Amino acid sequence: MGDENCSKCGAELPSNSKFCLNCGVKVEKETRSEREPIHEVFRFLFSKNLIIAAILFGILFIWIGAIVLTFSTDLTGYRAAQTLNSLGFFITGVFLIGGGIVNDAMDKYVRVGMIVIGVYMITSVLALTSLLIH
Repeated sequence: MGDENCSKCGAELPSNSKFCLNCGVKVEKETRSEREPIHEVFRFLFSKNLIIAAILFGILFIWIGAIVLTFSTDLTGYRAAQTLNSLGFFITGVFLIGGGIVNDAMDKYVRVGMIVIGVYMITSVLALTSLLIH
């Protein structure tokens, strides 16, 4: 038997029952529509519009880094370009991963693709950074 009781007569209700077997009243299932606040923060942070904005922002950093690299003549310009490129790839990767995890309304294959590309971008940045440090 279930662990719920009828709201009218108090009889014990079987699980997944739609009506009380004792009095016939319709069983109202409580649905928890309230989400925890942290879930709402992540849903806002990784909404489709903010993901697009973050990707464009990351591409802007990458583009500026490429311009700095093109016109730089010393090691400082090279390091600045590398920092801008790394920051752009990192921002884009983080928002792709977060958006793929949080946006459950999207197609699952799109979400998996976002996560895979985001992980690839971040691991590329980490690998390149570790090469530059050594």
